[in-house]
Amino acid sequence: MKRQTLLATLITSVAALHAAHAPLLPAPKHVAPPLPEQMVTNRAFTGIPSMAVAPKGRLWATWYAGVTPGEDENNYVVISTSGDHGATWKEVLVIDPDGNGPVRAYDPELWVAPDGRLFSFWAQMDKKRQDLEHGVWCMETSDPDAEQPTWSRPRRITDGVMMCKPLVLSSGEWALPVSTWREHDNSAQFVASTDQGKTWTVRGGCHVPVKERSFDEHMFIERKDHSLWLLVRTRYGIGESVSTDGGKTWPELVPSKIAHTSSRFFARRLASGNLLLVKHGPIDTATDRSHLTAYVSKDDGKSWLGGLLLDERKGVSYPDGQQTSDGLIRVIYDYSRTVDRNILMASFREEDVLAGKDVSGAVKFRQLVSKATGGKEKPKAELKPVKDNADGEPLRVQTPGKLSMKGAEVSSLAMEAALFSDRAYIVANVPTPLKRTQFLVVGLNGDKTITCDRAGTVWFLTPLADRNKDTQAQALMDQGFKKVALPEVPLFAPTNAGNYCSLFQKDCAAGETIRIGKWAVPVFLP
Repeated sequence: MKRQTLLATLITSVAALHAAHAPLLPAPKHVAPPLPEQMVTNRAFTGIPSMAVAPKGRLWATWYAGVTPGEDENNYVVISTSGDHGATWKEVLVIDPDGNGPVRAYDPELWVAPDGRLFSFWAQMDKKRQDLEHGVWCMETSDPDAEQPTWSRPRRITDGVMMCKPLVLSSGEWALPVSTWREHDNSAQFVASTDQGKTWTVRGGCHVPVKERSFDEHMFIERKDHSLWLLVRTRYGIGESVSTDGGKTWPELVPSKIAHTSSRFFARRLASGNLLLVKHGPIDTATDRSHLTAYVSKDDGKSWLGGLLLDERKGVSYPDGQQTSDGLIRVIYDYSRTVDRNILMASFREEDVLAGKDVSGAVKFRQLVSKATGGKEKPKAELKPVKDNADGEPLRVQTPGKLSMKGAEVSSLAMEAALFSDRAYIVANVPTPLKRTQFLVVGLNGDKTITCDRAGTVWFLTPLADRNKDTQAQALMDQGFKKVALPEVPLFAPTNAGNYCSLFQKDCAAGETIRIGKWAVPVFLP
């Protein structure tokens, strides 16, 4: 009897172990043309695009959207196509795991393989669990020049999220840049296929230190000496590592000489053998999410030439693209994900990038791929009365302090300013007493250490605990900050409950550090 009991217990334990590690998320329920509730006129969120061009010239674009203005369980992936070089677009497919259920589809990527197949990749995750169920899915078609091709069944290929294009190595192997940024080691993974995408195996990964990790969103470039150059998004901008054994091992990440905000960039080898880079602002300057600019390198990334400005506006982000056999380069990106809700494309040639202007006659800017409207705000029941914070202390401005953080840009706290380095949110409301202040453009996510450079009063804007679970109010009060007697303000659009912020202040000494997590905005007088 004891032996039977022990065996039964063992079987139950093994079954539980398998269940715990099995990919519990099923294939998406809807892989078909948009339903009425998924139409472009019913979207409050649109962003994070990718594009590919079929062998005969048909354009394909993808992004993810949602009926509510945010990255939440309502997100689904959209696939659109154009047969007239981008003049008009038709949405032909939506990938939606479970409608308004807890599973979201997000971070899509399109890629044309060497054999002409078009691959669509995306991630799925249960927002209520946020565990290892999140994984990379894909489907493919062998007829990408048809408006309505036949696609393979969706399949899950690996754990993690893939934000950037695959790379075909000189060996003929394919590599995916897959991120497992919820893990603590080797988060920027190199996932390889030796059988043209039938199977995928994690070959290695670069460790991105937790204190510097954002969402990785890394990409690989094979240099002319066959070493693999990894560029990865970090909290300070862009980190790099080089593998000399085919992606098996990667040295510790170090900051790249390419200065950047904490946001996705795009790098790819061109037909000429030179490298293309699309980033925000000048090569040596970390700007906000604005001034999307293309550069060319003739020496495998040691230096960068030219500089073709694609879109100067704040709120442009997440470039991706492809060069076609005729030499034309197309780059897709998003603009103002919750307000204008645009997906846009720029077209140009390598000589235009080097010249910094249109010399080919092929340059086209701000080509509209999609403009979403409609959608809905968060339920009105979530909007609580605005607190006057009368129990706070008076605002102090007599002795202003000054804040800094390595890699963080300083911006004026004014309408339309880009609020975070890793999100496209812009300032929608400024409390009148703070209209002359400045703030540090830090990441919304992750732990941050802020330094007081000049002794005096400094402030932080953050939601209260009953507004947003990511409040830093208690963390600030634990470090000596006190709430200020100013009414709550909806800092950025949409003006739902979670975006209403209160002000906290403290008189800091020079050299004192303040630690915050997700999310708070550091504010000070110049």
